[in-house]
Amino acid sequence: MTDDNESSINLEDAYALETPQDNKALYRNWASTYDADFAQRNKYVYPKSIATICARLVDTISPLNILDIGCGTGIVGTCLSELLTAGIIDGVDISPEMLNVASTKLRIDAKPVYHQLFEADLTEPISFANAKYDVAISAGTFTHGHLGPDALINALSVVRPGGRMVVGINKEHFSANGFQAALQKANESQQISTPTFSEVQIYDQGSPHYGDLALVTSFLVLSPA
Repeated sequence: MTDDNESSINLEDAYALETPQDNKALYRNWASTYDADFAQRNKYVYPKSIATICARLVDTISPLNILDIGCGTGIVGTCLSELLTAGIIDGVDISPEMLNVASTKLRIDAKPVYHQLFEADLTEPISFANAKYDVAISAGTFTHGHLGPDALINALSVVRPGGRMVVGINKEHFSANGFQAALQKANESQQISTPTFSEVQIYDQGSPHYGDLALVTSFLVLSPA
């Protein structure tokens, strides 16, 4: 992506990304307008849907340590903070510009949504956390042009044994890139419990992208190694 005009960036540009450097370049240009230009205009309901699924699966009262993988501008974390009010949410993303926007997001009580924010390329070994989190959640990151199954298995390392992952994966991306095989292998090697799946709309009715689907998979991390 070489065009510096933010208004020209669209979903097709995001899906066409090939390298971590491409991701950093696109989101550097898109960060300041992402919420209004993309999320609101396209009726992006995916973050709220995955946050709701996550809240159904965990203890909503406990002060869980939660990692938002590919947190972007903080839409998922904001939705989750409204449902898990005692949760301590950290975020990680490859884009410092998106993280800067996420740092401005506030909870209902006017405190920051995120306790800590980390800049990291999740296609590389994860160094900022080892078995630290009770829950890891992600929406919009495991999709075309972004992260594949290797990064998902790599991310197991951030969750403590017995902790839970709730990860949304674009349905077409899931089918085309070996996620089923990777999850099955992780289950058979007793890294994770048997995954469950829910199918959700990524965009609401009235969006030009309505009908795009994601599979939300959830499982316990048994052994992140």
